[in-house]
Amino acid sequence: MPISRSTLGRLGYEDRLVRHIVARAKPHVDTSLLIGEAEFKERWQATRAELQRRGFDLAYATGSELDRSDCGWLAACYYPQIERFGVFIGTSGTPVVVAGSEGGHVIEESVEQSGAKIALFRAFQISDEEYLGVHWRDLDSILKEVVGDKPVKKVAILTPADVTPHSQVKALTDKFGAENVVFAPEILQRLKYEKSDQELRIMKHANIIVDAAMRGMLAVLRPGVTELEVASVGDRIMKYLGAPRVGFVTIVTSGERNYTVIASASNKRIRDGEMVALGVSPTLNGYHGIVRRTVKVGKKPYNRGQKILMDAVEGLYRTVMDATIKAAKEGLPSNTIDQAGRAYLKKIRIQTLDGKEVGADELPPYTFIHNTGCSECQEGFGAVTPFTTHPLGQKVALMIDVALKGFHERGHALLDQMLYAVIEDAFWVRDGVVGVYNKLPLNVQSLVGNIKPFGKTRNPYYRELPC
Repeated sequence: MPISRSTLGRLGYEDRLVRHIVARAKPHVDTSLLIGEAEFKERWQATRAELQRRGFDLAYATGSELDRSDCGWLAACYYPQIERFGVFIGTSGTPVVVAGSEGGHVIEESVEQSGAKIALFRAFQISDEEYLGVHWRDLDSILKEVVGDKPVKKVAILTPADVTPHSQVKALTDKFGAENVVFAPEILQRLKYEKSDQELRIMKHANIIVDAAMRGMLAVLRPGVTELEVASVGDRIMKYLGAPRVGFVTIVTSGERNYTVIASASNKRIRDGEMVALGVSPTLNGYHGIVRRTVKVGKKPYNRGQKILMDAVEGLYRTVMDATIKAAKEGLPSNTIDQAGRAYLKKIRIQTLDGKEVGADELPPYTFIHNTGCSECQEGFGAVTPFTTHPLGQKVALMIDVALKGFHERGHALLDQMLYAVIEDAFWVRDGVVGVYNKLPLNVQSLVGNIKPFGKTRNPYYRELPC
């Protein structure tokens, strides 16, 4: 069946729109910013010092396409393909990355950035494959390269137990004894939390990319397009601007699909009047940006339930950011930020479809701030919760992720056509000063279906990174 003129026209419009957005953003994106060998050596030294302080002789971190943070931070393993991989680091010498045969070719390219060594290890190959002409290394020879002739009495596993494969744990416990192999993920989690100036700079540029991608998605959003068609525009812009991977699969959920909260885009067609949640997270040279927003499609204004939830989320964002600025400036416990957000929500009462009232404090799906870096949100430490009494770090990158659900359980909406509202951005903290990376406005409804510049309506908490 031939493609219709209307489809060709729409595709032509989208192509011109993407090129327009890319042309405007590209001069401001520096894709050459990398973490160099000198910084990786500093990381290794910091890790070794912590291992020695705790009495460990050897440490192991593991990773996969899903869990890239630990090995990315240790050895620049940012963009693995298919096979798992790991990193051994001792109290001296150069870390060794272990990988399968196919994935190992990818990792071999990656580790050149960090200066780590690499060894092909049969345990990481695809389980039912057989590779020919591969120089496999055994565990003993790999460990000798890492620690030399030093005795290994105690081993730390630096990646959490829920993502470390049992077979890898067993290989270490068989070698060193179960009593001598200890999970100690907090070592890397704490080290990764405080960022270098270069890390903050890379994330600045990742967020320039993400603002452009979201702007493109908003511009093509209209009744009749599919969620995937909208997502494809954001994905295309991100890749044009230099982001080869994402922190999560691009989110576009419309209407009833907002029960999913964070699902990726589907082939569902977006209908006039539906609420749509959008989210993009580009990965630039290993580091992540973020933007998520909720909008309504079509020309109808918000109904009462939609306006209540949208206004509440924007008010929550402002409350949390104000509390973050205060906490960073005064060195307050980080849970004071969470307390401020919850106190704000307790003041808001929402009348439901059945005539009852519910407190807005019952509707958040998660806490308001999480850590970021070599993952979008899986850093393992740094989220702000009711129980985090430590102050914010001196030099950190975080994400404000405020959302409210218009339901308690799937299929039972509390409000009229309003299931979920979210605003998520990235921000930096540096020596008591806070700034949001993203320029995109908090309320982006006026940007739906057009390419108008947002100008003076940009995020009120945006602040240029001072380094």
